Parts: sequence; structure tokens; C-alpha cells
Amino acid sequence: MEAFDIVDFNLNSKGIKQYRKKEIFIRVFGIIILAFLSSLGTTNTELWSDKFWTLYLVELIAIALIWNGSMFIIQLCVSKISIFKHPFKLITTQTVLLTILVVSVVISSYMVVTHILKFDIKPAQLKNSIFGTWLITFLISSIYATVGFFIQWKENHMKAQYFERATLEAKYETLKTQLNPHFVFNSLNTLLAMVECNPEAVKYVESLSDFLRYILQTREKEAVLLRDELATMNQYIFIQKSRFGNKLRVDLDIPESYYHFAVPPLALQILLENAIKHNVISKDSNLVIRMFIEGEKYIVVENKINRKEDVEVSTGIGLNNIKSRYLFLSGKEVKINEENGIFKVSLPLIEYTL
Repeated sequence: MEAFDIVDFNLNSKGIKQYRKKEIFIRVFGIIILAFLSSLGTTNTELWSDKFWTLYLVELIAIALIWNGSMFIIQLCVSKISIFKHPFKLITTQTVLLTILVVSVVISSYMVVTHILKFDIKPAQLKNSIFGTWLITFLISSIYATVGFFIQWKENHMKAQYFERATLEAKYETLKTQLNPHFVFNSLNTLLAMVECNPEAVKYVESLSDFLRYILQTREKEAVLLRDELATMNQYIFIQKSRFGNKLRVDLDIPESYYHFAVPPLALQILLENAIKHNVISKDSNLVIRMFIEGEKYIVVENKINRKEDVEVSTGIGLNNIKSRYLFLSGKEVKINEENGIFKVSLPLIEYTL
């Protein structure tokens, strides 16, 4: 049913995996070498003696804490603060947190070495150690930050390429199936004149006409107000109920206070169509679809699962299309759950300037 496959935006490619393996090797090797050099420069202890190896173990732990802690800080900051939107805030936050980390670890190791292991280390050496460790940490962190920036840039570039391709494919599919709008509406007007003595038929044709007009009006839009989407969805529900009668029921519980939010065009209709297409609707098995607000953050569409053995041919527009459009519009994820015989799709409520 889906038109496109969701791209793995975490960049779990072969090249990235190879980079991570190399990074782990360099990190382990770097920690070992830096700990050895630091032990040599800290005191005049005889090389290769037990006392030297004790000092080396302390330095090894301290440098491992600083190196791995720096990585954690950089990754955390990058995930919380966009380098493209708030570069100064990102750099300032990283600098402060890295300085706190370096000072804390160096002073702690100094206390262990001087008070527990009884090494004779001057306070001036402590200042030099803090400053030297701070410089090395920021040099290594700068490398990590640069690589992180490149990966984030590459990720954004991949997203842009994907959505550009998806848009082109969608437009191509539209062109292949598009009918002349004038012909369609002229035909509907002719049909309306033919059935004007039948109120139910008139309402059906009017609903179909309004629904098709909405599709044409919104085909170039990225988002529409929830108010407009619900109004058109009611036309779609009427069309479907004309086909299925009381065997289909759609329960709506969407307060007007949420009408100012936006959704991708036809997102709700696609979910209704998905439920109708994949579930049995008969006299003995009615289909009830519920639509409601959950947690003031999502609009939910859910139904009991009663799958058809033979599913209708896909239209090429489905859940993955909705996921892609939400990622493009807001970066938010669509939640899809199937448990206890209930199929549930939660669409994020998004603020969007139309």
C-alpha cells in the first residue's frame, strides 16, 4: 500500500560503521598512549616499577573518563541543540560542560595520587595538568564535533534528496492518473441534473464533487488546517456510508479548540481508507472507526482489526507517505500500534504557518 520506503536517517551505512570501528580503535590506543605520557611527566618515579604502574592505572582511568565523557557531552549537546539554528549556544554549552568535566576528573585524580598513593606532586603541577588536559580535550573534542557536524550535514542532505525524489515521484503518479478537472466537474453537473429528483443522490453527487474539488485545491499544499480536513473528511464519510450503510460507523470526538492545528492534506482520509480497505465490513461484522484527541498532542484514528483475506489493490498512497510528510513538515514521528486486536495510528498535532 505504501508509495515510498522510509529512509534510514540514522545513516547506518557501511561507511559510517567502518568509521565507528576506526574511532574505537583510535580512542583505545589514544587513551593508552596519553596515560603513559602523562605518567612519565607527572613524577620522577622509576620507569616500569610497581609505583609507576599504579600511577599509570590512575592516569588511564582519568583519561578514559575524560575522553569518553567528552564524547558523551558532545553527542548530547548536538542531539539537543541544533548547530544550524543555535551555533553559539551549542559551542558555549559544550565549552562549559567540558571544562567542568576536565577540572573535576583532574582534581579527583590529583587527590588520589597525592593523598592515597602518597606521590609528591606540587600544586603548580596540578594547574599545568588542568590546563594541558583542557587543551588536549578541546583538540580531540573539536575533531569529534567536526565529524559530528559533517554527519549531521550529510543526514540533512540525504533527507532533502529523499523528499525531493518522493515529491517528484508523487507528482509523476498524479500526472499519470490525472483526469481533466473540467471534464470531471462537467460530468458531475450533468449527473446532478439527471438525479435532481432524488435528494439522496443529489447529496451524494454534491459530496463527491466537493471532495474532488478539495483534492485539486490541496494537491500542491504541504499542510491544511485540521478544520478544513475534518470538513472534507465528513464528505468522504458520507460517500463511504452511502456504499456500506450502517455497517460502517465513524465516531468523531475532535473539539473545535484543536481546529487551528495543521495536518498534511488527506492524511485522515487515507487512514479511513486504509481501515475500510483492510477490514471486513458486513452485516455480521460492522466496522467502527474512532477518531479522537489523545494527550493534547495527537489526533488518533483507531479500529478493531478484522482483516480481509483478499485485500484490494493499493492506490500507492499509504502510511509511509504520511510518515514522510510529517517528518518533512515537523520532524515528528507518526505512531503506529497494533495490539489487543486494535489498530491505532496517532498523528502529531503540529503548528504550521499556512
